[in-house]
Amino acid sequence: MMEVAAVTKEQQVISEVFRHFGLAVSIKALPGYIDLNYLAMDEQGKRYVVKLANPDEPIDELDMQNRLMDYLVQYALDHYEFPVVYKNRQGKKITAVDIDDQTLYLRLLSFVPGVFYSEHQQTGSQHHQQLGHFLGQFDKHVEHFVHAHSSRYLDWDLKQAENVIARKLDYIADQKQSRQVLTIMSLFREQVLPFADNLPEQIIHNDVNDHNLLLSSYEKEACLQGVIDFGDMVKSWRINELAIAASYALLDQPRPLDVIKTILLAYHQVNPLTPAEVWVLFPLICTRLATSVCNSAKAYSDDPENDYLLISVGPAWTAIDQLLALDAKSVAFELQRFCQFRGETTQRHSDILAMRSESLFRTLSVAYKAPLIIERGQGQFLLDENNLAYLDMVNNVCHVGHCHPAVVQAGREQMAKLNTNTRYLHSNLVEYSETLLATFPDELSVVMFVNSGSEANELAMRLMKCYTGSEDVLVVEGAYHGNTNKAIEISPYKFNGPGGEGPGENIHIVPMPDPYRGTYKGMGEKTGQAYARQVSEKVAALDKPLGGFICESLQGVGGNLIMPDGYLKEAYRVVRDAGGLCIADEVQVGFGRVGTHWWAFETQGVVPDIVTLGKPIGNGHPMGAVVTTKAIAEAFVTGMEYFNTFGGNPVSCAIGKAVLDTIVEEKLREKTTDTGAYLLEQLQSLKTEFPIIGDVRGLGLFIGVELVLGEKLTPASKVASNLVEWMKQKHILLSLDGPFNNVLKIKPPMAFNQQDADCFLGCLGQFLRRIKVDGIERKSKNLSSS
Repeated sequence: MMEVAAVTKEQQVISEVFRHFGLAVSIKALPGYIDLNYLAMDEQGKRYVVKLANPDEPIDELDMQNRLMDYLVQYALDHYEFPVVYKNRQGKKITAVDIDDQTLYLRLLSFVPGVFYSEHQQTGSQHHQQLGHFLGQFDKHVEHFVHAHSSRYLDWDLKQAENVIARKLDYIADQKQSRQVLTIMSLFREQVLPFADNLPEQIIHNDVNDHNLLLSSYEKEACLQGVIDFGDMVKSWRINELAIAASYALLDQPRPLDVIKTILLAYHQVNPLTPAEVWVLFPLICTRLATSVCNSAKAYSDDPENDYLLISVGPAWTAIDQLLALDAKSVAFELQRFCQFRGETTQRHSDILAMRSESLFRTLSVAYKAPLIIERGQGQFLLDENNLAYLDMVNNVCHVGHCHPAVVQAGREQMAKLNTNTRYLHSNLVEYSETLLATFPDELSVVMFVNSGSEANELAMRLMKCYTGSEDVLVVEGAYHGNTNKAIEISPYKFNGPGGEGPGENIHIVPMPDPYRGTYKGMGEKTGQAYARQVSEKVAALDKPLGGFICESLQGVGGNLIMPDGYLKEAYRVVRDAGGLCIADEVQVGFGRVGTHWWAFETQGVVPDIVTLGKPIGNGHPMGAVVTTKAIAEAFVTGMEYFNTFGGNPVSCAIGKAVLDTIVEEKLREKTTDTGAYLLEQLQSLKTEFPIIGDVRGLGLFIGVELVLGEKLTPASKVASNLVEWMKQKHILLSLDGPFNNVLKIKPPMAFNQQDADCFLGCLGQFLRRIKVDGIERKSKNLSSS
C-alpha cells in the first residue's frame, strides 16, 4: 500500500487562497517577526502578499490594521503607496483557516512594489529628508483616525519600554552591553517619563524601519514610495513614530546626530512638534535601540533558528555606543534650538509679576527685561512653562545638575522615613560628616551644619570672637558674605552699596587683589606679594587686637577674580602673626568647582583656620556648614548651647552625602578640569580676535570674561547687559558681576560639558562679530532686540 505524501504548509496556504479568494497562486515565504508572510503570484503574474496571523493575535487588532490601510488608500496621501486589503468570497477581510491543525487568520493584501530601504546601497541625506517628510505627513494624516482597540498593550510600544527591558535584560549576556541598557533606562526615567503628560498621543505606525520602507528604485535619486507592515500600530506618543524611524535610519551611519537632525527638521516642517516632544526624542531613540536588542535577545532565545530576529542587532549595538558617547540633555537642547522654537511672554507672566508685586517684598528682583517662567530643571538646563530649555551658565547652587536623580532619591527616601533634629542620634549625621571632612586637610577636622552660607559666615564670626576675643576683622573690598546682619556687616558689597550704611568700627577693608584692573598687574607671586603687603599695612595700622581675615577663596561678586599666586599664603602669615584667624569663604567656589582640587583655597597652597560652605552643598537644598580645627571648636564651648533646628537633620545629611558621592562617582572634578580648560582656551582665542574682551580668567568652571572699551579699560557695561539679554534669546542664561557689571560670570552646574561650551562660544562669537568697536554701544543696543 503506497504512503500518501504529507501536504506541506505552503500547499495548504495555496489551497486556502484558492478556496476563499478564487486565485490560483504560487507562493514564496517572506521573513517575518511573528506572522507567517508569503509573496504570492497568480497566473497573470500579479503579485500579492498573504499574511497568516498568530492565533493568539486578537482579531480586533487585525481589523484595526485593515481599517487603517483602507483609510490610507481611501484618503490618498500624496504619491505614497500602501497595501490594499482584499475581501474574500464572503466579503470579509479576515479569513479563519486551518493550517497544520491550527486555526490562523489569513489576509490577502496587494503587493506594494519598490526596493526595501535596507537593500538600497546609496541612501543619503536626501532620503533622510524624505523620510522625515513622509512621517510628518503620515502622522498628520492619521491624526484623526480612531479605533476602539488602538490603546492596546504592546511590547514594542515605547511607553512600555521600562517594563519590557526589565523583563528581558537578563537575556543580554554581555555585562558591558547590559550596563549600557541600564544607562538608557535611566535616561528614559529621567528625561522622558517626567514629560509623559505633555506628549501628544495618536495612532502611529510604530515600526517604520528599513525593512518596511520602500524606495522607487536602486538609483541614488530614488524616492520614498511607501510603507508596509502595520502589525505594530498602536495609540502612543506621537514622537515615538519619529524616534523609531530615526533609530533605524541612523544604523551604520558615521554621524548619527546629523541623521536625526535631518529627519526631525523635515518632520517638524510638515507636522510641527512641541518642545517637550523634541526634548524627549533623543532618549526615546536610545530607548528604541535598547528595546530592540532586548526583544531580539529574548526572541532568539526562544527561537534560535530564526536569524531574522538578529538582523539589526549588531548595528544597533554600534549605534548605542555612538549615542551614549553624547550627553542626552545637550543633544535635546541642540535639537530644540535646531527647530527654532521661540519663547513668548504671555498674560501669565504679567499675572505672576502682579502677584509678586502685591504679596512679596519689593526688594526681590527678577532676571531679564522679559522674565522667564521656569518650571523644571534637568542637568545643566532650565525649562520654561512650555518645556523650552535654556542652558544655565550661572547656577552654581545646583552643583551636580538640576534635580540630579541620585540627590532627589536620597532626599525623597529619607524624607519618607524621618526628619528631625540633631538631639536624636542618627547615622546620617556622622556618616556625612566623615565623608565631608575627608575632603579637607587633616587639620580641619570638625564640622557644624547650618542652613545657608549666610548662617555659616555668621557662625564663623562667633567662632572667631570666642577663640581670639576680638571682633575686628579684615575684609576684602567688594566682597559679599551673605544677608544676615553679621554677614552684611562683613560685606563691603552690601554696606558700601545702595542702601548700605558703611563699615562698622571693627571692619577693616583691604584692597581687592585684582590682577587685571587693580594697582598691581599679573598673576605671578610678585603681584600676590604686593597685594599681601596691603594686608600687612592694614594690620600694622590697627590699634586693637585682630580677630581674623575673611576672604573668598576666589572673588565672586568682585568679578569672578582669580587671586595672584602667593596672595593668600602671605596674607595668612601676616594675619596669624597678629593673632588672627584665617577664614576661607567657599560658599560659591567649593566642592570641586575649580576642578583640580576640592576647595579653591588649595589652589593658593594654604590651609585656613575656618572654612564656610553653602550654595552647592545641597544641590539646591538649603544647607550650609562651618569646618574648623578642634582647638577653635573647643573654644566655642562656653556654656551656651549652639542648637540649630534644621542644621544637620537626616534629610539634609542624606542629600549632602549624595552630592559628594555624585561628584566622585561621575568624576565631575575631572570633567570640570577638562571642560574648564577647553572653555578658557577658546575664550582666550576670542579675546585675540575681539578687543572688547579685556580679560579672561578662571579655574575649572569658575570663569570671568571682562568686557572693556579701549586701553583705559573703560567698562563696557551696556554691551555686557545687552549681550546677556541677547544670549537669553539664544536660550543661554548668563549674568553679570564685578564693580561695574561688565564681567560675564560663568559658573554653570558641573554637568556642563564641551558640547555646551561650543554652543555658548558660537553664540558669543556671533554677537561679537555683529558689533564694531567704534559704534559698539549703539549697535549692541540694537542687537538686544534683534
